[in-house]
Amino acid sequence: MYIAFYSTSDVFAGEEKLNNAGIECKVVPTPVTDKAYCGVCIQCDNDDAINELADMEFNVVG
Repeated sequence: MYIAFYSTSDVFAGEEKLNNAGIECKVVPTPVTDKAYCGVCIQCDNDDAINELADMEFNVVG
């Protein structure tokens, strides 16, 4: 899944949160169909990421 944010700083804050929780993820370009976001997003295959980021504003895309 791709987790998209509206600001790049939120992407990196989210990545740090997930890494601290032991959830594997990486920052990648946002899929072409979802360019309304900041241009990069988090790619993650763990559904627990949604719960870990619950206090942040994001959308699951792609």
